[in-house]
Amino acid sequence: MRLGYLAPLTQETILNAHKLGYDSLEVGAGWLDSPNLAQIEANLPALREALLEHGITVNAVAIYGNAIQTPADDVVAYYKRAMKVAQALNCSVIAGMTGRDNRLTVEENLPLFKERFAPIAKLAEEQGLRIAFEPWPGNVQGHGPYRWTNIATTPELWDKIFEAVPSAALGLEYDPSHLVWQGIDHLQVIRDYGQRIYHIHAKDIIINQDKLKRVGVHGRGWWRFVLPGLGQIDWPALFKHLRQVGYAGDIAVEHEDSVYLGERRNEGLTIGLKTLRPLVDAY
Repeated sequence: MRLGYLAPLTQETILNAHKLGYDSLEVGAGWLDSPNLAQIEANLPALREALLEHGITVNAVAIYGNAIQTPADDVVAYYKRAMKVAQALNCSVIAGMTGRDNRLTVEENLPLFKERFAPIAKLAEEQGLRIAFEPWPGNVQGHGPYRWTNIATTPELWDKIFEAVPSAALGLEYDPSHLVWQGIDHLQVIRDYGQRIYHIHAKDIIINQDKLKRVGVHGRGWWRFVLPGLGQIDWPALFKHLRQVGYAGDIAVEHEDSVYLGERRNEGLTIGLKTLRPLVDAY
């Protein structure tokens, strides 16, 4: 298991990961309107040289965007580009989101999902790659209007998308923080879906029970994402469950802790590293 964090792939982030003591990076390659993927494509030789020089690997290429509300041909073409970049970086996982059309029910979204991800899954199978769906629902807090950007958010919906496109190339980017605030047993998810977990986001969460009792599940401010070790997730128990199901992938800190952004970003990444490094090394 390699320990990384999510960031754009640049000379600076590669050097930073090395200085902090990480093994790898999950490369944030952006969606169609982002320049990130094109910049990687244009600088591949230099980036590969920097990765080798500093002993950093790439554990996933992340292209988060609303695929269902993007024309199908554009989605497939973008995934093809990401797959080519992943192979050039010796990486086998593409992380993404399904997308969602909020005007439609989940059942009405499923044919749109299939139209896009059936050909993507076939390409991944042919190239020995895997697609890992992030479980972030989107902007769903604050009494609406809700802007869901994903249908791969719960065990019930995972079953639906895996039935719609029955390919072993499609799986999950497990993130316990998104499961906890939805009231889902994040450890049971490992037991039930361990063979479909292809990548892991390490992100912790704090739930303010007093605030929750006042504003309800649709209100604002009753949970906050924090760095691993600063919240309520039992990381040793989580790693124990990963071992039990034989998880063989990697893990990346997704740093969304508002206390440790800006000039304190590396301080936050160091907190995540100190929490997870002993568990990764003992895995």
